[in-house]
Amino acid sequence: MTSRRPVMRCTACGQENRPDATFCSECGKRFAETVVCPRCGRASATGQRFCDACGERLATEAGRPVAPQAAPAAFADGRYRIERFLGEGAHKRVYVARDTILDREVAFAFIRGALDEGRADRIRREAQTMGRLAAHPNLVTIYDAGEEAGAPYIVEEYLDGGTVADVLAHADPSARPLPVERAVRIAADVCAALDHAHRHGVVHRDLKPSNVWLTADGTAKLGDFGIVAALRQNASATMARLTGEGMMLGTIEYIAPEQALGRAPEPSADLYSLGAMLYELVTGQPPFAGDDELAIITQHLRTPPVAPAWRNPEVSKPLEALILQLLAKDPRDRPQSAAEVSEALAALAAPAPRRPSTVEVDGNPLDRLAGGVHVGRERELDGLCDAADLALAGRGQLVLIAGEPGIGKTRLAEELTTYAHVRGALVLWGRCYEGEGAPAYWPWMQVVRAYSVDHDPRALSETMGPGAADIAQVVSEVRRRLPGLEPPPAVGTEQARFRLFDSVTTFLVNASRREPLVVVLDDLQCADRPSLMLLEFLAPQLGDARLLIVGTYRDTELHGQHPLAQTLAELARVRPPRRIALRGLTRAQVARYVAMTAGLEPDDALVDAVHAKSEGNPFFVAEIIRLLSAEGRLDSAAGEIVIPQEVRELVGRRLAPLSAQCREALAIAAVIGRDFDLRVLQEVAAMSSEAMLEALDEAQAARVIVARAPGRYRYHFTHVLISDTLAGGLPVGRRMQLHRRVGEALERVFAGRLEPRLAELAHHFLEAASAGDVEQGLRYATAAAEHASTRLAHEEAARMYERALQALDLVPAPAGERRCDLLLALGEAHHRAGAHGRARVAFCDAAEAARELRSSERLARAALGYGGPRGSFGVVDEELVGLLEETLASGELGDGVRARLLARLAMELYFAGAGERRAALVDEALAIARRLGDPATLAYALNARYAALWGPENVEERLAIADEVVELARRAGDHRLAREGRGRRIVALLEIGDVAAAHAEIEVHARAAEELRQPYGRWQAAIWHAAEALLAGRFAEGESGAREAFELGRRVRMTDAEHCFAIQSFIAAMELGRLAELQATVERLAARYPETTRWRAGLAYLHTELGRRDEAAAAFEEVAGRGFGAVERDNQWLVAMTDLADTCAFLGDARRAAELRDLLLPYAGRNVVIVEGWACFGSADRPLGVLASTIGLWDDAEAHFEAALDLNARLGARPWLARTELAYARMLLARHQPGDAERARDVMRRAYATARSLGMTTLTKRVEAQLTATAS
Repeated sequence: MTSRRPVMRCTACGQENRPDATFCSECGKRFAETVVCPRCGRASATGQRFCDACGERLATEAGRPVAPQAAPAAFADGRYRIERFLGEGAHKRVYVARDTILDREVAFAFIRGALDEGRADRIRREAQTMGRLAAHPNLVTIYDAGEEAGAPYIVEEYLDGGTVADVLAHADPSARPLPVERAVRIAADVCAALDHAHRHGVVHRDLKPSNVWLTADGTAKLGDFGIVAALRQNASATMARLTGEGMMLGTIEYIAPEQALGRAPEPSADLYSLGAMLYELVTGQPPFAGDDELAIITQHLRTPPVAPAWRNPEVSKPLEALILQLLAKDPRDRPQSAAEVSEALAALAAPAPRRPSTVEVDGNPLDRLAGGVHVGRERELDGLCDAADLALAGRGQLVLIAGEPGIGKTRLAEELTTYAHVRGALVLWGRCYEGEGAPAYWPWMQVVRAYSVDHDPRALSETMGPGAADIAQVVSEVRRRLPGLEPPPAVGTEQARFRLFDSVTTFLVNASRREPLVVVLDDLQCADRPSLMLLEFLAPQLGDARLLIVGTYRDTELHGQHPLAQTLAELARVRPPRRIALRGLTRAQVARYVAMTAGLEPDDALVDAVHAKSEGNPFFVAEIIRLLSAEGRLDSAAGEIVIPQEVRELVGRRLAPLSAQCREALAIAAVIGRDFDLRVLQEVAAMSSEAMLEALDEAQAARVIVARAPGRYRYHFTHVLISDTLAGGLPVGRRMQLHRRVGEALERVFAGRLEPRLAELAHHFLEAASAGDVEQGLRYATAAAEHASTRLAHEEAARMYERALQALDLVPAPAGERRCDLLLALGEAHHRAGAHGRARVAFCDAAEAARELRSSERLARAALGYGGPRGSFGVVDEELVGLLEETLASGELGDGVRARLLARLAMELYFAGAGERRAALVDEALAIARRLGDPATLAYALNARYAALWGPENVEERLAIADEVVELARRAGDHRLAREGRGRRIVALLEIGDVAAAHAEIEVHARAAEELRQPYGRWQAAIWHAAEALLAGRFAEGESGAREAFELGRRVRMTDAEHCFAIQSFIAAMELGRLAELQATVERLAARYPETTRWRAGLAYLHTELGRRDEAAAAFEEVAGRGFGAVERDNQWLVAMTDLADTCAFLGDARRAAELRDLLLPYAGRNVVIVEGWACFGSADRPLGVLASTIGLWDDAEAHFEAALDLNARLGARPWLARTELAYARMLLARHQPGDAERARDVMRRAYATARSLGMTTLTKRVEAQLTATAS
């Protein structure tokens, strides 16, 4: 490559200017002070971290010589005497000082700039955190911290080796990157420091080279734990927007994906940052680079890094593998701990032969190219971010991005979605279909579907309002999610269209009030006219909505009569949208794109040629780079450059030099798949063994395929594009014929051991099905699905059933029964995989097919599958009830099926009242089941009886039922029923206070759920573990477990996940003094479940806990006014009555207390359990004691409190033990008999000790106040 003269590139428009220019000659932008790249000589603006031409690290403020600043001679009352100025950064001025007391040199860091109290307090906390960490040889030691003239300072160990960033910034370009051995030593030192910090519960949050210091002997020490992050003043307006929201900490080049999205950093985030830093140490540049922060964040979120060995061939494969594992997007895919990384680095530190720098890196040359590159478009992205900010602030916007194909419209929209995600918006995409056959409103259907899936039916109903029925006419999923919708009134066509448009508009505006919303409509030039008319209707009504609509379209395809042209004219007339027109990249931007993609400084001639041929179109620029890389001409391109028009041409160029025999073998191999077996290939190809081996050797030499170890039977295409293009280039008829022959070859080669090959056989025969032989494909697809289910691969089973259903459409004769059976199997597979929404769709379709067949048995299977094993709290699925009733009335049914239908209907009616009907249904179901003697049916009916009649009574009977269910399910081999029975047993055991037995059952349940990969079982186990921690007073563990359970429940779409999380959060917040934060949640749940008293009583209890007498009285009266006898006697009756008892006592209502006591008295001795063991309120004798105290029944109250103390102690419920002790003490003080005052003080001291040790701030304050009042 030739050396280029230094230039000043304008960051706004990309124009190249003289290096001494003050203003841009193209756009007039004023330049800041420049810094020259030490590698290529390019001048860049001060503040850039890396050269925009070659990616070289530029001298930062910390890396340039800085003029000493005037400073006091000493700090801290003379203890620290300044000896010399060390350096200055954006946030700190650092001096070498002498500690006159301990007579040692120290680094004295004086924090610069005005600080608000929050930042100053955070700096103090970070310094205290570092100070609390035990001494470690790889941590910078904090000696002291304080304030001088109102500004914080920190005194640290002085290290004269500088930082790793200094080493990188000052290194001779020829010495870059660092020697691998030194990089590994530095990483090992840092990893040791991280391991120490993580073991002490400290996460760094901002690991990067400038926070790693070096001693004189080269030992690395980690410092600045979050201090710089606390101070950072963002360099760009974009990042100020993001971190100004308090959402993100960290340095962009090294930040973990989850940290970029504002999640609380965990140790795995530090490991990601370590991987990014180690990547830079061994390659000389960070894993991702970009012209703006969003481009880098997007790559952190979505783009795999270029393998380090491509940028430094001295990087070994084990080191490369470790770095790439550290940089995994999902924290779960990274090493589990810093200790694990330390072990890997120790193994890498062993001496190894040094490879010459000219060594070739094995693999496809395309792998050297960076993905996710986004250059230029600064103005355009700023405009989009401005629009997003306005929308998030309640000023809805419509923005249209226009340009030719490949110009980067979708890529720019993706950059915006990164910004929107980080800002906390919900992003929904609607992609217009490029071809014929898409239904009307297709992009809008995708948007509505995506929102529907992510929100529960009640929230969806509230958001859509009365327009839900209109939307359901177009989006059938809405009707499935909201069963029972009345059809919209019959009106004229125009009125119906208006109702639909108005309903969709109202829905999106309402949704944006719940959370900011960004809707991207991609490729609008392909949209149908009705979709465009809906956009025209919506745009003028964005108003004060927190809604941003972004549309992309190809302006080269528009003409006067094009539907989009009409829409653009209409939009311009009513409310002109913001329009962003993308044109080709400038020559400078093309150079930047090539440099960032290829990791090298491009030659002037190469840049000129690429820019001229591509006209700056990013898609064609990328194609040219790929072609040159594949042909080995990227470093020395010369002559005419032929632009590939498509992937097929690019691959054709690579394969053209191969012999005809080789290309034929590769084409057949591509039909087999990216991985292929030599024996199968020989069975299909008409060539000798010798000719075949010659052809494969030729392909390997061309790096088109590689042999798989062990042996030479297995081969692998080096890139999926090669195999896909080869197969796709075959004529359709020949490709189908080859698929059939491949399937037959597999049958012969693997005869007698086809089971592992079932999915492969299904694929080939299904691909050949259009040629007329459908049966083989159907048979193998069904067998593959069944095989996958036996291996607990339920997702794969569902995929195979879906492929079989697609092939069934090719059968000329009616196949109703087969289709219905496949739909039933598909629904079951989805259910097992936790995809309940998809399962319901499949069962709904199966029910329709069963009706057409007049098959009661299949209709019953569809109804039972649609309903699943259980319902949701507080919800009655009316569509399911109707389906079950229809099935029961449909005709002759087997007794076993009828028993299950009756039982499931009884369970679904649980929250509908109808107690007598439920009892009759389960009694009939149980009678049939016992008469049949079938264990599985009997277990199902028993389980239903437990669920349908679950109230405060008969806990012993329910425990017996649960025991029988577990035993019967075991005998029947029904794992799902066993899980249900065990869950019922756990709840009953908790109710009677047998915590040890309940814990043992929980562990059995957890193991079974893991072994069987049951999402629901895993969620239950996580809930119970969190509940156990909360009951014992381990609140941090309980909160963490509750969050983990919620995330698991959300991932598997458990409808009760939010409800459960709210309850567990309520318990923790109540004890830790944060209950007021949950008021909105409790109010929302009270509104969501109006059929139940549980959350209305909970709202009264919340106000009671917060000491709000008027609010508590109002909420209490809402329930009490209707009479306590009206409270539903469901499984939450005892919880609701406990809440009401505490509120009643708080209000001092003796009359209501007597009523409540009479209702609660039969349940003395019980443990108050919430829902299915999600949490416990401790002994029911505690609220009974409180009620007796309110009435003045002192002896009864004392007996209740003593019983409560005993049970809570046996439960290990220390928080409820402390609460009982305080209530007991207050009763003694109120009774005021001889000795009561002293007893009360003793009891309160015990309560105080317990509450304080557990961190129960609210109760601690109450006891303190009571003790103080007693003392006075």
